[in-house]
Amino acid sequence: MSLLAFTDPTTDLSVAYHGHHAMALVILSLLIAILAAYTSFSHRHLMRGAEKPQSARLWHASGAVAMGLGVWAMHFTGMMSLQLPVEVGYRLDVTLLSVLPAIAAAYVTLRVVASTGQSVKRIVAGGVLMGAGIGCMHYIGMAAMVLQAERLYNPAMFGLSIVVAVVMATLALGIRPWLTNKVVSKPLLECISSIVMGMAIASMHYVAMHATVFLPASLSSPDTVVMSKHTLGTLAVVVAVGILMLATVAVMMRQRITAAERSSDVANEQARILSTRLERIASRVPGLVYEFRLGDDGSFTFPYASDAIRDIYRISPEQASIDAMPVLLVLHPDDRESMRQSIYQSAQHLSPWQLEYRVLTEQNEVRWLFGNAMPERDASGVRWSGFITDISQRKATEQHIHQLAFFDSLTGLYNRRKVQQSLQDLCTQFDARKQSGAVILVDVDNFKRINDTQGHKAGDELLKQVAQRLEQFAPPGSICGRLSSDEFALLVIDLPAQLPLTQYQLQQFADELLKALAQPYAISGHYYSSSVSLGYCVFNDTSVSADELLKRADIAVSHAKAAGGNCQVMFEDEMYQQIQQRFAMENALAKAVALNQLSLHYQPQLTDTGRVVGVEALLRWHCPELGLVSPAEFIPLAEETGLIEDIGFWVLHQACQQLQQWQADPLLAAVTMSVNISARQFYLPEFVSIVQQCIEQYQFAPQHLMLELTESLILADLEDAVARMQQIKQLGVKFSMDDFGTGYSSLSYLSRLPFDEVKIDQYFVRSGSSGQPRDWVIVDAIVGIANTYGMKLVAEGVETAAQQALLRQSGCRCYQGYLYAKPAPAADTEHWIRQYLQQQTTS
Repeated sequence: MSLLAFTDPTTDLSVAYHGHHAMALVILSLLIAILAAYTSFSHRHLMRGAEKPQSARLWHASGAVAMGLGVWAMHFTGMMSLQLPVEVGYRLDVTLLSVLPAIAAAYVTLRVVASTGQSVKRIVAGGVLMGAGIGCMHYIGMAAMVLQAERLYNPAMFGLSIVVAVVMATLALGIRPWLTNKVVSKPLLECISSIVMGMAIASMHYVAMHATVFLPASLSSPDTVVMSKHTLGTLAVVVAVGILMLATVAVMMRQRITAAERSSDVANEQARILSTRLERIASRVPGLVYEFRLGDDGSFTFPYASDAIRDIYRISPEQASIDAMPVLLVLHPDDRESMRQSIYQSAQHLSPWQLEYRVLTEQNEVRWLFGNAMPERDASGVRWSGFITDISQRKATEQHIHQLAFFDSLTGLYNRRKVQQSLQDLCTQFDARKQSGAVILVDVDNFKRINDTQGHKAGDELLKQVAQRLEQFAPPGSICGRLSSDEFALLVIDLPAQLPLTQYQLQQFADELLKALAQPYAISGHYYSSSVSLGYCVFNDTSVSADELLKRADIAVSHAKAAGGNCQVMFEDEMYQQIQQRFAMENALAKAVALNQLSLHYQPQLTDTGRVVGVEALLRWHCPELGLVSPAEFIPLAEETGLIEDIGFWVLHQACQQLQQWQADPLLAAVTMSVNISARQFYLPEFVSIVQQCIEQYQFAPQHLMLELTESLILADLEDAVARMQQIKQLGVKFSMDDFGTGYSSLSYLSRLPFDEVKIDQYFVRSGSSGQPRDWVIVDAIVGIANTYGMKLVAEGVETAAQQALLRQSGCRCYQGYLYAKPAPAADTEHWIRQYLQQQTTS
C-alpha cells in the first residue's frame, strides 16, 4: 500500500467504509495538542534565559522532543477516536518513523517562538515548515494502518489539509507577537497562544481525516511487526502523554527554581551590599562612643560622650558630663531595674558590661540599643569605656522571623509548628493527677465553596473571622492555632482530672463553640453562613506525643465530616481499630485476585411456572486473615480505591466462562447470566471492547448475558450511558436495571434507557409484605411501568411463599431469593437446577 494514493472520477465512493469519531477521544486529542503547545512556550522561556549556548540547545532539543511526542500522541488519540467497521492494526516501523516529522515541526516552532525578532517573513516560513512537518507526521502515521481496506485521499481535501496546516500554523506563530501589547496578563497570553497552537495542530489532523477514503479490499500481510489498534494506540498515547506531562512539570519546576535562584541572588547581593555599608559605617561611627562613671557616692556621669548621645538619650554631652540621671528617665520602664542591676554587677566583679535594652523616643516609640563596655576602677569609683549601637532593625528582623516561624500570616494565630511545640510542652508540664487537657480541631465545612463562588479574598476574610471568634470563645490559658487552609486547633488545659467530668464539659463547650461559629459572617457587604466540624481528644498521659494527639483529633474530625459536618465527635480507641481494619482489608483486597481468593456464587431466577430462566453472579471473598468478608464491606472499598476495575474485569470473565460451559449443556443452555457492573467499570473507555472480547473469547450466545446497572450509575452521565448501552446492545447483550425504585430517577428517564429487564429491590418486597402498604404501592407501580415499556420483571429477596403470592398477584412472574435457593458455587447451583427440574418433571 503506497504512502499517498488519490481518488479519481472512476472511484466508486458508494462502497467506502463510513466511520465516526468518539467525541471523548476527540476532546482528549485537542487537550493533548494544547498541552504540547504549552510545553513549547515553557521551553521558550528556558531557551531565552539560558546563560550558555549549550544549555539553550539542550532546552531546544528537549522541548522539541516533548512537543513532538505530544503532537504524535494527539495524532494517535485522534486515530483511536475513529471507529471503522473493520479491524485496524498498525505497522510498528512506520508508526515509530512518524514521530520524526513531529519532532522536526516542534523544533521549527520553538526556533520561531524563542527568537527575539519575530518578523512576518520568519513567522510565515516557520508556519510553512511547521505545517509541512505536521502534515508529514499525519500521512506517514496514516500509512502505518493495516486493515482490510484500500486507503485513498480526496485530492481537494488533501490539498485543503495542507493549506489548513500551514495557515493555522502561521496564525499560531503570529498570534503571540500580535497579542503581546494587547493582553497584559502573561498567564492569559500563554493560555490563548497554547489554545491557538493546539487548534493548529489538531485542525490539520481532522481535516486530513475527512480527506481519507477507505474502500473494501483484501488484507495483505506486511513483512513487519503489526500491533492492534488498541494495543499500539493506547501504549503510544499513554507513553507520549506521560512524557509530555513530565516534561511540562519539569519545565514549570525549572522556571520556578530559576526564578527562586534569581530572587535569592538579588536578595543575597542586596544583603551583601547592605552588610558592607553597615560595616563601613560602624567602623567609622560606632554609634555612641562614651565613657561612663559610677561614683562611690552613687552618682552617674558621662565624662565623655559623642554627639550621638543627643539622638539616643535626648541630652547634650555637656549635661551628661554633669549628671546622667535624666538618662534613666528615657529608658523603658520595664528595663530600668535590669539596667541598674547589670551596672552594679559589672562594677562589683569588674566584668565586661553587655546589655540589650529599650529606650523611648519623643514619639513614645520603642528603640532597641546594645551597650558594650569594659570597666576599670579609679580612685573614687568605676569607669566604663565603650559604645552603644542601635539594634532596632535587628530586633525587628528577629521578631519578623519569629512571627514567620511560629505564627500564621493570615490570622495571626499560632501555626502548626508552634501548636505542636506548645502541645508537647503542655504534655510534659501538667500533672495528670490534678488536671487533664484536650486538643480540639475545628474544620470549616465546605470551605472550597466560598472560594469558588466568592473568590479567595472572601475565603481569607472568612478564615480571619473564624479565628477571631475562636480566640474570643477560647477559655483563659488555652492556645489557638491554624494548622492548614481551613483547619484550626484549640488546646484547652486545666480540665478536671476525672475523665467523665472532662468529657461532659468538653461536649458542652463544643456545642457552644459550634453555635458561635455557625453565626452568619459579614463578608464584602453580605452575610455568609458557614458551619464547622469539631473533633477532639482528651489527654492526661505524658507519654503521648503531640503528633499522636493531633492525629487522634484529626481522626475524630474525619468522623464528624463523614457524618455530614456541623457536629462534634470525640476520639475513641475504636476509631483506630476501624482505620487499621480498613487498611488491612484494603491491602488484602489488592492481593485477592492474584491469590485466587475471590469466587462467584450463583442464585437462580425462576418463573411462577417453575422454569429456571437465569442466575445472578454474586461475588464472594474468603480472606485467610479476615475470613469471609461481606460484599457490603469490600465492594464499596474496592470502588473507593479503584480496585473495582480489576475485580470487575475478573468477575465478567469468570461469569462469561461459566456461561459458556452451561450453554454446552442442553438442560442449561437457556439460562441467562446476570452480572453486576460498577460505575467505574461501566465508564471505562474500553468497556465496550472488553464486553466484545468476552463474547469472542468464550463463544456464547450474547443474548444470554444480562448486565445489571443501577439508577445512580446511569444518571451520573445519562447521554454517555445511553450511547454505551446502545453500542453493547448491538453486540446482542441485554441490560437490567438493578434496585429500581430506590433512587430518584424520573419516569421520563426510563423511557429513554434501553433496558430489557427491571429488578424490584428486596427492600420493597420485604417492607411491602410486612404491613407497609405504601411500599407495596411502589411495587405495583414498578410492575405497571415494566409492563408498559415491555420489560421483563424480576423480584429480588423473595423469602416467603406469601411474598411470592403477593408479587404474582401484582403481575410479577419471575422471582429470586432464599425461598428457592441461596447463592452457591457453580457446581452446587448446577446440581440444584438439575434436581429442581427433575422434581418439576416428576410432579
